[in-house]
Amino acid sequence: MNKIFFKILTVGFVFLFTVGCSDFLDKEVLGYSTDENYYDTRYKLQTALNATYDVLQMDLFNECEWRFGEACGDDVWGSDEGLGSQMGQLVNFRFTTSNTWIRDRYDINYKGVHRANQVIANAGSVRIADNEYNSYKNIREILAQAKFLRAFFYFNLVKTYGGVPIRPEVETVDNLVIPRSTAEEVYAYIEKDLREAAIMLPNRYTGADAGKVGEGTVLALLMKVLMYQATPGEQSEKWEDMVRIGEFFIDGRSMTFGEILKYDSSQEDWEALRKRLWFKPKEVNSELDPYETADSYLANLQTAYSLEYKDYDGKSIGYIDQFYLAGEFCKGSVFEVVFKESADGSTGDTNEGTPIYTNHYSTDPQIWCRDEIIQSLFGSSDPRRSFMIGHHEFAPDGETNEAPPSTYMSLKWYTPIKERPQYAGDNGKNRRVIRYADVVLMYAEALNECGFGARALTELNKNKRLVNTINGSSAVYVSGGYGQMRDNIWSERRLELCFEWDRYFDLVRQKRAATVLKAYGESRVNKRGYYFRAGVNEVFPIPQREIDISNGVVTQNPGY
Repeated sequence: MNKIFFKILTVGFVFLFTVGCSDFLDKEVLGYSTDENYYDTRYKLQTALNATYDVLQMDLFNECEWRFGEACGDDVWGSDEGLGSQMGQLVNFRFTTSNTWIRDRYDINYKGVHRANQVIANAGSVRIADNEYNSYKNIREILAQAKFLRAFFYFNLVKTYGGVPIRPEVETVDNLVIPRSTAEEVYAYIEKDLREAAIMLPNRYTGADAGKVGEGTVLALLMKVLMYQATPGEQSEKWEDMVRIGEFFIDGRSMTFGEILKYDSSQEDWEALRKRLWFKPKEVNSELDPYETADSYLANLQTAYSLEYKDYDGKSIGYIDQFYLAGEFCKGSVFEVVFKESADGSTGDTNEGTPIYTNHYSTDPQIWCRDEIIQSLFGSSDPRRSFMIGHHEFAPDGETNEAPPSTYMSLKWYTPIKERPQYAGDNGKNRRVIRYADVVLMYAEALNECGFGARALTELNKNKRLVNTINGSSAVYVSGGYGQMRDNIWSERRLELCFEWDRYFDLVRQKRAATVLKAYGESRVNKRGYYFRAGVNEVFPIPQREIDISNGVVTQNPGY
């Protein structure tokens, strides 16, 4: 009897609940925000852009940056290289397709893509109360920064995994599983974003807006994207494009919107392009407003950046100060991830400070500079050698390096005592991602690849001569054939940009990762790098989870 009563009660409850739910669901829900009505103001769109920038500050994003870009290369060695850890397996190239770091890098960059897509897809929802030129300009600049960030995240993905799925800007249940695009298709997608962003932005943001992506940052990344698609020693339109951008960026030669866009009127009407990119439509343009055409010129960049060691205000600073508080937004910094100390003790992604630096420079860091590099590559003549300090050597502010004996630390990872945060793990030190020295050296490499050896030498020695001012040296590179010039440029890249988290990917795009890493492995007791497989490990595997949940729609890289 009790069982019968319980069944009746249960059926009744389910009936009432169902009727109640149906009644509730049939009613219009008021005050609910959707993608269609949320992004109706510039301020809301700016909030979404801020969330996209936020990915750059996340601990996981930066952890993956140095683990792949630096720790997998040959300039460092680490405290976690045993095959018993996921990190050890990664740097030894003896990982499985389920390696957690391989999965994390994939996930964090797609998180950035997703957030950028939200901005780009919903920019058209913003309502403008008037037809002022600045209203269009503000939305255009937000949209352009989102395009840059999406391109940056996709660049991380394609250089790490090869071709990847290009996610739709608007996600629906019908497009959750997307097959991989080819690497060429992904690069074309990145280029389009960057070329369009370049015409939408001022040359460089200053004042309270310093740190935002400007035209210079966009073109610097575009040069790097082009360089990664080209092959050293092979003629390519990509090298030629780099030269043209370098002539504009460094030499000051003018460049039109049409040139950077590679504009083709048969593909898109100019007025349609203007409206899509939030330039003020011709029909509402006043005589006082600028009207941009394909013949309009990009904002000049020649004076926006400099190789000279000068701070934001143009005052002289030391070479190593470029990486400290004095060097934030300095003349030589093109793109940096901006951190701000919270001073409330919060850590991790709550504060999003930079504990990454304590992983590198402390009494128990996770990586050290390779001593063979310091002794043989820098030698005793290059003044940049002094910015690598060993056990019980002193930093410029007098602090002793307490890292283990026979280890070296890069002062690029150091935080001066006076700049230390109040709370551990709450650092406000910005991370330099692209410096002007990198732009100049990319230009030099492209010039050499296009047969302009004398011009390449001039650009190469611009950086060398400035380094010489540190100790009064007069050593410069001398002219030579294509191969000698290429090797000198690569050597200078390694000297100038070492320990800035780009060495591994530089080796891959130079087509010599297998040779260099195998040689490095032969010198290491644990053979780290020796197991790098040519033709396979130039890209990492797609995380196994992505293969599984797509039911094979997303395919694996060859060799995995």
